Amino acid sequence: MKRTDGRNAFITDLGKVLGRSDPAVLAGRCRDARLKAIWIRVGRGGKRDANLSLAKLPAIRTELAVVGVDLWGWHVPFCADKIAAADEAAKVLTWCDDAKLDGVVVDAERTPENPRFRGTEQDAVAYLKPLTKGLADTDRGVAFSSHDQPSLHEDMPFAPFLDFIEDVCSQVYYTSAKPETRLGKSMRDYKALMPAGDFTSRYKPTGNITMTDDVRFPDIGTCLAATSRFFELVNTAGFSSRSFWCWDTAPNEIWRIFSDTPSRTFRPTDTERV
Repeated sequence: MKRTDGRNAFITDLGKVLGRSDPAVLAGRCRDARLKAIWIRVGRGGKRDANLSLAKLPAIRTELAVVGVDLWGWHVPFCADKIAAADEAAKVLTWCDDAKLDGVVVDAERTPENPRFRGTEQDAVAYLKPLTKGLADTDRGVAFSSHDQPSLHEDMPFAPFLDFIEDVCSQVYYTSAKPETRLGKSMRDYKALMPAGDFTSRYKPTGNITMTDDVRFPDIGTCLAATSRFFELVNTAGFSSRSFWCWDTAPNEIWRIFSDTPSRTFRPTDTERV
């Protein structure tokens, strides 16, 4: 099964991000930012997202392929019961086929603000078992996006998601220039939930680049400093992949940070050199 790799970016509204630009311009921006994939929202629960109806989506996919950038989707499962869970999984697989996606990020959270994951461990399995099998059968990838500190969300059934999905993209949504504080807490929590030997290969954190909503930075300077520091931290830790939330609300200045930061920085113990 395909794994997440390198640098990736979440997108909520692909039409907004594209604007009046040509798909080739968007693809070029992805290339210049050294992205390996963009992750577009494909649905919430059983409702298909408008991103999949975007007229320019086929052209975007084609232009991304030209520059070697994958197109993944992300889905918010609700899974109110087993029947709903299985139905959601089937719909996501259909959406993947329709849009020719390279993989799916499962954005499963338990929050009071919006309808999110509502089910039990059994409901999670009813969603995950057919979904991961269907993705594997079509050589697509899968990743798990969720709360960065499971210890603060004991009502969320993390176990089945970690059992079925290798890549763990924890939402380390810091809003200061010192992401190491929150990243450290997240690493501690997830280390406790998986075999020690698997942690470095499975943990692939999501950093924050947004200037709006509930995880906004106080100013652009703090966002840029935090992003540079996050790159340093994940490279030093040896994580093979990292992602960012989210392109829609990132400052324009962030793209210079992305383009100026190498795709991979080797640690002193590595034998290879840039």
